Amino acid sequence: MRPERALAWLARLARVLSWPFARFDVDGGDAMNDSVETGIIVVDHRSLFDVVAGLIIFHKYHRYPRLLIEKKYVDSKWTAPFARAIGAIPVDRAAGHGEAFAAAVTALHSGITILLLPEGRIRYDPDRPLATGKAATGVSRLAEASGMPVIAAGMIGTEQVWPGSRYLPYLNPFRRRPWVTCRISDRPVAFTGTDHHERTEQAMADVRRMMAECAAVAERRDQRALAA
Repeated sequence: MRPERALAWLARLARVLSWPFARFDVDGGDAMNDSVETGIIVVDHRSLFDVVAGLIIFHKYHRYPRLLIEKKYVDSKWTAPFARAIGAIPVDRAAGHGEAFAAAVTALHSGITILLLPEGRIRYDPDRPLATGKAATGVSRLAEASGMPVIAAGMIGTEQVWPGSRYLPYLNPFRRRPWVTCRISDRPVAFTGTDHHERTEQAMADVRRMMAECAAVAERRDQRALAA
């Protein structure tokens, strides 16, 4: 089965299985989806549920991006079938990122969207919920090497489904379902300069802008619920 078909089926399955535990509010990105054939999507990383949520969210746009993940998950007998089914690109940190980088560039030139979580690890601070952590410069380097646009997305609420401190997500169907809110930019990141660290910060600033839109939507939703 082609990775795109596998991802489409997995997205449908994930949506059904997550229905008792999470609600989704997704908007934006329609203009980009209509005008951009392929590109690099960057999003914040605040929960282990982010990958599942991303699969569900981008299925709405009929996009099935490839994810760069650590090689150990591609090689593990438990996760290898899933990783290979979705066409994940393995990253061997010990050997450097050259092979994964080249594979990502090839995928982009083949019309395949790439999904990046530049922070690389979960970063959620309840005291600063709209902050992001240190981001790797791969997003800037990949954009430069491929010539593809970078589209920023913000996602909040996944940490309420699966906090980073837990081994498993909250699976109590009698618990009030938390909202996962995602907003996708309708314009690509406007890179300026040639410094990869500065360009990466420009991409992350757009991610935070989308996160702030998510937070504003969530606040209005909470206010309506209180007034009802």
